[in-house]
Amino acid sequence: MAPHHLAALVFALMAVPAFLSARWLVQGRLPLSGGSGLNVRDKAVLDSKLARLLRMIGVAMLATALGLALWGDEERRLLGLIVVMFLVVNGLAAACIFVVAGAKRRARGGGG
Repeated sequence: MAPHHLAALVFALMAVPAFLSARWLVQGRLPLSGGSGLNVRDKAVLDSKLARLLRMIGVAMLATALGLALWGDEERRLLGLIVVMFLVVNGLAAACIFVVAGAKRRARGGGG
């Protein structure tokens, strides 16, 4: 097995926790913390938004794995893939943080 195929497999496996977490959020299996100030409806909306973002992160990681498998020998394409993956995944992670911060701000009555 070529090294870039092994790296692609690792990226594909790293996407699994994102999909599992998204599924748990949708099913309501992650508990509501006592001090969060969120009611059940607000938690369901937050869980839905976070699940969507986590699925998008998982898809981005699977796309990266596919790109690694296909372009592992082409240095220029691989560099472009890494830059795009870095921007997309970190942008989606930042979106998760903003969604949670906005939900907390609304729960405290700060609007938003």
